[in-house]
Amino acid sequence: MSRPWDWSPLDMASDPVPGDPTDIRSSAVAARATGTSIETQSRRLRRLAKAEGWDSESGRTFTTSAEPLADAIDKAKQRYLDLATALDTYADGLEELQRQADAARLDADEAKEARRTADKFVVPGETDPFEIDRQEAARTRAVDLADTDLADAKAVITRLVGTGGDTDGEYGALNDQAIAAIRLAGDDELRDTWWDGVKQVVHDARGVLGAIKDVLNALGPVLAAVGLLVMLFSGPVGWIIALGIAAAAATLAITSVQALAGDATKEDVIADLVGLGMAIVGLQSLNGMKFAVAGATRSIASSSASRAGAARAGAVPARKVETARKTAEEGARNGVFRAADEAGQKPFVVLVDGLLTGGWAELSAVMKLGPGGALAAQMKTMGLRWAVTGGTAGAYSLVTELQQMTTVVAGLLDGTYWEDKKTSVQVGSL
Repeated sequence: MSRPWDWSPLDMASDPVPGDPTDIRSSAVAARATGTSIETQSRRLRRLAKAEGWDSESGRTFTTSAEPLADAIDKAKQRYLDLATALDTYADGLEELQRQADAARLDADEAKEARRTADKFVVPGETDPFEIDRQEAARTRAVDLADTDLADAKAVITRLVGTGGDTDGEYGALNDQAIAAIRLAGDDELRDTWWDGVKQVVHDARGVLGAIKDVLNALGPVLAAVGLLVMLFSGPVGWIIALGIAAAAATLAITSVQALAGDATKEDVIADLVGLGMAIVGLQSLNGMKFAVAGATRSIASSSASRAGAARAGAVPARKVETARKTAEEGARNGVFRAADEAGQKPFVVLVDGLLTGGWAELSAVMKLGPGGALAAQMKTMGLRWAVTGGTAGAYSLVTELQQMTTVVAGLLDGTYWEDKKTSVQVGSL
């Protein structure tokens, strides 16, 4: 049923409670149909993921990501169903307020018509003063009743919309409730927040971020080569390993952000975490081997000095024993330290330690300089543990990084590197 367009009986220029409940209910029907369609599609997606014939890398990726994707779609379904409920509730409330407004408008129209009739009322040809007074009293009562009815009708409108338009009164409260219900329908895990904007930035930059990670991964073999050169010239290599740790940490940070944005898997994060762990183990192994070599060298030097001092003391007169013994001990000690330094600088030892044994070749060369005490034996055992640990970590990192470099080089040579990085579909982008 159409509603009145003329609201002048209430001294109003337009409809105080505008809106079309029919259109609103149509929107609710459409939202509910969308929710039902989403439910149907998620159910089909789950069935499709469990079907046979996905024996390919892309197919296996699809079957792995299909279930989480179906779960996300189900969450969207509830958003539309809640929206439909909110719209239906709003349409019902609006329809009731409009019914009351229309009734008030009709009452006001009748009241004004009654007032006009009362104002024009006269008693033609009447001369009896008593009858004239009685008729005047009746006209006055009719006017007062019409004014009261008009005031009551206007009071209904004031209750509905207040004095500030559609932001006050019951109409304003209804609008506020509808807005809150619609917002609540979208207040779920799928809502867009500032983090969604960040995730979009990360996703859009996946090509650049992937290239940065490739550069950081390529630092591993490069730093290993630089480390060998530095070791050949007896330079400190701790800073090189520390730089490798920083590169591994940066790679892990980028992958973690990508995983939060949906552009990397937990397996990618674990792999980078292992890579960082191996780099840290490598630094610890280097420090452990340096400690073991230094301890073994001191032990052998002390034993050699004792033997040399005793031999020298027996070959000189008694008055020169102390001086000769100290001189012999100092010479033997310095000789061991010098020989240990020379053994650690041999190219073969540097290459073997740098590529495979993680310091064991140097420690073995030092142990051949002479018998040591209990400390030397203890350092040998400690050094073996560190060599196995550091060698394993270094080999793992080197093989992993070389594999990654091989893939990168192949992509650069055939011209597909950048497009693959920039356009490859990520799990989270589904």
